[in-house]
Amino acid sequence: MDIMVMAQNKLFYDYPAHSHDVWEILLNFQGTGTASIGGQEYPFSSGTIFCIRPGVMHSKNSSEGFMDGSVLLHDFCFQDLPDNVFVFQDDERNSMISLFRLAYDYPMDPLTDLYGGQFIRSVVSAMQNLLRHWRDTTKKDPDVLRVRKVLADHVTDSHFDLEGLLCTVSYTPNHFRKIFREQCGASPLQYYQQLKIQLAKQELLQYGSAFSVSEVAANCGYEDPYYFSRVFRKVTGLSPTQFVRESNREMEAPPPEEVTVPNTSASRG
Repeated sequence: MDIMVMAQNKLFYDYPAHSHDVWEILLNFQGTGTASIGGQEYPFSSGTIFCIRPGVMHSKNSSEGFMDGSVLLHDFCFQDLPDNVFVFQDDERNSMISLFRLAYDYPMDPLTDLYGGQFIRSVVSAMQNLLRHWRDTTKKDPDVLRVRKVLADHVTDSHFDLEGLLCTVSYTPNHFRKIFREQCGASPLQYYQQLKIQLAKQELLQYGSAFSVSEVAANCGYEDPYYFSRVFRKVTGLSPTQFVRESNREMEAPPPEEVTVPNTSASRG
């Protein structure tokens, strides 16, 4: 499977430096201490969340001990930004940790159960949407937030007037494109295409061969399936068919031996 949710019912004091070849969302459930990520020191406490880029070395230590859990995933919402680590603090309702536990305690095996895999992906998608919300509310221009919301609301439209939308902001369209690119890492058009391709990836993963490429294209607002395939390859590096094939190959691979799934929230470093 392309996502792994991991934890151990164990208190750690010093977790050694290591890295992953995929993104890691690391949630601290209990304890305070210091994390070393990419050569930088970051304090952590209950509810601290580290989102760590593939290949970046990281470790944690705590005199009182800590418990945490992690989500390993290939596609991450901020992967187009240059940062090696993104740091967040869970809200007072423990929304992120609650989502983690929901995915972690799911009773079906996501490696063998179709609905289990879909459920885990849905929960992890919700986790990433929460991270986007937290980052947007502190980092983004109000016009950027509004345009992103409108684009998301019209992701399935095939005749959406993007230029008309840009004429409604409080900047000139060209200046707004510059601001949007600075804050989102892509132009409004590129961001809109990324939203559509993300929806297409979700449909391909969820429905597989049940939908043809033409049907997925239409569901994502592309009237021309050949143009859709070109955009999909430009964004992902794979054709839609290759993407499904690679995803199926990952799902069929045996899980790492160290992955354990107890039935309560616990930790891994």
